[in-house]
Amino acid sequence: MGKIIKYEWQKQRTSRMIILFTILAGLIAMVAFNFDAIANNSMLVGTTILLLMATSFLVIFYTGIESLVIFNKDLRTKQSHMLWMVPKSTYEILGGKFIAAFLQMLFVFTCVVFSGCICILFIFFINDGSIPGLLQAVQDLGKAIFRLNIDWRFFTDFFILIFLGWTEIIMIGFLSIIISRTLFLNSKFSGLLSIILFFVILNIVEQCYELVNRTLGSSGFQFRFTDLIFYAVVSVILFLISGALADKKLSV
Repeated sequence: MGKIIKYEWQKQRTSRMIILFTILAGLIAMVAFNFDAIANNSMLVGTTILLLMATSFLVIFYTGIESLVIFNKDLRTKQSHMLWMVPKSTYEILGGKFIAAFLQMLFVFTCVVFSGCICILFIFFINDGSIPGLLQAVQDLGKAIFRLNIDWRFFTDFFILIFLGWTEIIMIGFLSIIISRTLFLNSKFSGLLSIILFFVILNIVEQCYELVNRTLGSSGFQFRFTDLIFYAVVSVILFLISGALADKKLSV
């Protein structure tokens, strides 16, 4: 599976380079266009933060579904034979694609967080005008965070739930694309059908989730261990169905 992960990682190299270039260009532009004026204007600071957040959301969103775009391309182009004819099981190929997608997400998320920290440090530096003042501000911020009564278990459950939710979306996407390339292979609208199938399967999963909630007598937004179990089990089931269907019906 390691070679598959490496192969998938290389296929996403261009998007990583574009993302890094965009982040670097944004940081250079902020310095070039009078960062001092931006840092001392609360409206400009707010606007800059909103733009950074919006851009970060779009970048992370695209990265989250990029693996689906690549997977769909793998099943439509002639070079897909290079991947599907390797002496690996369908489950290993899909698993390798998922792990590569996760590593890509982790890389992009790290870059976004790092660039955000740099922007914040620049603002502190411009306002104070000295490196010792900047270091003191960072130290004070760290002490303030550790003094907060943070429910780390809540944050841990939150990030696990986000990861499982994203995993579910990827697995639904894999299954939708595989169905469109197997059961509807000769259809002219297989691409559109895969999108429709995605939302149909997603709706079925959410209906099952609501049924579980009603059965357990819970409602509203809350973290429960059963939520994590539900999304984990659903993701595994979708993965197994996708692998079985691709192994028996897929033709590239």
